[in-house]
Amino acid sequence: MTAPCPLCERSNDPEGSLVILRTRRAVLSHMAGIDLPGYLLLAPERHVEDAGSLTGEEEREMAHLTSRAVQAILSLPGVRKVYLLSFGEVVPHLHLHLFPRTEAMLQDPASLTEGLPNGPAIFERWRQRLAVSVRPPEVDAAILRLREILQR
Repeated sequence: MTAPCPLCERSNDPEGSLVILRTRRAVLSHMAGIDLPGYLLLAPERHVEDAGSLTGEEEREMAHLTSRAVQAILSLPGVRKVYLLSFGEVVPHLHLHLFPRTEAMLQDPASLTEGLPNGPAIFERWRQRLAVSVRPPEVDAAILRLREILQR
């Protein structure tokens, strides 16, 4: 028996408190367990394991939502850049991490290589440093703000 897909399970929960926006073809939700307001996941509604398996409509929807979500994340306080990452190693359902990089992250010398931001190091280091078991109020506030922006 194969393990259930956590993104498909989240997608089947229409009342999910992490969901920012759901369309016919995609789900945009806040990342669980990380105290980083605006850290979102974008996944096709349908279980797809790689971008090459998307339909043309899914491609357009994912691209459109990525652009809109990045603009919304950049409106959050302190966010200066949004990293887009996709691995599919742990969860084989195609999903994009939309990871907000803040100025505060650049104050950590381990986030820099030869004085320049090291995106992969920032992503790994800050995901570990900001891991939480209880969702903080700042994340809840970001979810509400992003819903308001993106559901217009």
